[in-house]
Amino acid sequence: MPRPLRVGLIGAGSIAQAHMAGWQQNAHAEVVAICDISRPVREGTAERWGVSKDALFEDYRKMLKHVELDAVDICTPNSYHKAQTIAAFRAGCHVMVEKPVATSASDCRRMITAGKKAQRLLMVAQVMRFSGEGQTLRAWVDAGLVGDVYWGYCTLLRARGVPPWGKFIDGQASGGGPCYDLGVHILDMALWLMDFPEPVTVSAGTYLQVANKASLMKHKPRKYTVPEDMAAGFIRFKNGATLSLQTSWALNVTEEFSARNIILCGTKGGLQYSPPTLVREQDGMLVNYTPQIGAPVGESGFVDEIDAFVEAIRHGQPSPVPGEQALITQRILDGIYASGEAGKEVKV
Repeated sequence: MPRPLRVGLIGAGSIAQAHMAGWQQNAHAEVVAICDISRPVREGTAERWGVSKDALFEDYRKMLKHVELDAVDICTPNSYHKAQTIAAFRAGCHVMVEKPVATSASDCRRMITAGKKAQRLLMVAQVMRFSGEGQTLRAWVDAGLVGDVYWGYCTLLRARGVPPWGKFIDGQASGGGPCYDLGVHILDMALWLMDFPEPVTVSAGTYLQVANKASLMKHKPRKYTVPEDMAAGFIRFKNGATLSLQTSWALNVTEEFSARNIILCGTKGGLQYSPPTLVREQDGMLVNYTPQIGAPVGESGFVDEIDAFVEAIRHGQPSPVPGEQALITQRILDGIYASGEAGKEVKV
């Protein structure tokens, strides 16, 4: 039996704990080294998950140089993804990197090129695809029950949900606000279910009206340097389809309105993400199909995400979430910021 894949973790903060839970449940991989700039964070993560304290690093380059690794899991703030991913590829590692893939389409292209040159996998951690809801909707799409999607709507709004921890509100580290934290989730899911049509233009508004004030939030408003606390965009695709997106960390909306949902309408049926629902014509009526028992949700998504990455490596399969798909998502996010700043529609 081949030995387990040796994995190095870069960035051991909050999201890394969910990843570590997934790695712990995989019989074919083992996290053998951890890198984080914070000594308490890396030592605390090592102690919690049983990683040797002899394999802890402050500098990811030293980890890549001194530890034999097969793969790297990158859970650092967005602006660091490109350099760390390219360094890992040059060290001969496969890479799973947290969403968003980077902070620009040009950086994403460099990451894709580096992976191809190294002949290693690049997987972007879009965990919503591995949720019970996501897998259910994808099965309906694959069965041809939706047909060609021509219109979609996706929303993930928080009334007062600015992350008070980590580097989320630090513009230099994160590069963006709710678009990168929340919007990327629902945008990727919608695009995945639409089979990633080619985007042509984006028209968007980006706003910073609430989160830079102190009302009802735990973060420090003076340290809020990301460009938006809310964004709304409208995307046109080459095939004629359109998609709207709304996302926020802080917005004056009711709790009922601040839910996560995706609606896609096709030529044969429609989909809703939450609860997972298929809408079809039957017996002269429009009928809603909602599964009573579906795939498990919650942390299992991280387990399934990591399992998919490991199996792709072990069996020489394509990346479960390839960089080329993430590039389309990133181009649209770039377009949202560019359109919001310019106040007009932009090409992507």
